[in-house]
Amino acid sequence: MEKHLPLIGHVQFAGPPTRLPPQKGELNFPIIFDAIDAMGWKGWVGAEYGPGGPTVDSLVWGKPYGIG
Repeated sequence: MEKHLPLIGHVQFAGPPTRLPPQKGELNFPIIFDAIDAMGWKGWVGAEYGPGGPTVDSLVWGKPYGIG
């Protein structure tokens, strides 16, 4: 990602393997988000996942980032 940063228009994420909310997937999103910040990313970041219930309830993953 860092190599191609100037070519990237937005970052989109979800929890693998089935587009889970980030706190329920296999990846350590805090480390990923820290790496994106460290690269100097200033563009859009979007979560695209199936909330599995009320959307507002699924936003718990975003509290450390001022979301939800």
